Amino acid sequence: MATLVLQKKLTRTDINSKLSVPTTCLNHFPAFGQGRGAARLIAKDLGQTHIERYWSLRLAVRRRGYAKPVIGGEWRKFVARKGLKPGDVVLFFKNENEATSEVSYGIKPVYRFI
Repeated sequence: MATLVLQKKLTRTDINSKLSVPTTCLNHFPAFGQGRGAARLIAKDLGQTHIERYWSLRLAVRRRGYAKPVIGGEWRKFVARKGLKPGDVVLFFKNENEATSEVSYGIKPVYRFI
């Protein structure tokens, strides 16, 4: 069953650099040991209809001070491919298979129309 774990309205920084993630969302992503470090996420593109596409993302947290989680990796490629702009929204979903304890992620853009 898919659970929405992050809904973020994109800022200029999110578009031009890395996606800033609220620390309250960290418990939905791979464990970070002491709460610091980085983890690789493979997210299925849920905005694609005719082919399956996966994005290799990197969730990183500062080693000292305020955690300030950010998503990088292929994030900027995702932004460019989808034509995302500030004000658009991105959704992250987590799928947990109870039978196998397998966890997977999905990502979907939601465009703001003016």
